Amino acid sequence: VYQPDLGPAEERYIADALKQRAISGFFGEYLSKFEDGFASYCGCGHAVSTTNGTTALHLALVALDIGPGDEVLVATLTNMATFFAVLYQGATPVPTDIDERTWNLDPALLASRVTPRTKAIIVVHLFGHPVDMDPLLEMGARHGVPVVEDACQAIGASYRGRPVGSLGHAGYFSL
Repeated sequence: VYQPDLGPAEERYIADALKQRAISGFFGEYLSKFEDGFASYCGCGHAVSTTNGTTALHLALVALDIGPGDEVLVATLTNMATFFAVLYQGATPVPTDIDERTWNLDPALLASRVTPRTKAIIVVHLFGHPVDMDPLLEMGARHGVPVVEDACQAIGASYRGRPVGSLGHAGYFSL
């Protein structure tokens, strides 16, 4: 989607990390600096690096104790990895249609999809366009259902002045 912008500074950091053998995340200063800086940039209290966005979503679902018998509402327009992460947990993804104006999850359709088995909602800030979060968060709170934000395509995007990925119970990004 985008050509990486790598220059002399990045080359120095990579060479230094290799010299320190800080390539697995357990050694050196770079990972913790990145996590702290990224959390601050995103307006979050904490950030945890994973191998990719799918792993981050899977981790969020594990943390929310999503499992067999649970349902997770998922936008129909998303990468299949969103559905796969729900299936990894033995839960059932429930496809929910999008708003054809925004291509994002339609908050008006969600209420009719919630059942007693609904244990999470995954919203996707598609192509950097934030989902209309306030109605979703209100509905989630009303039903006791956590909202997880897929902000993989939305680093730097904001919703009503607040960074996406920091609004729900968990958010994840992909670099």
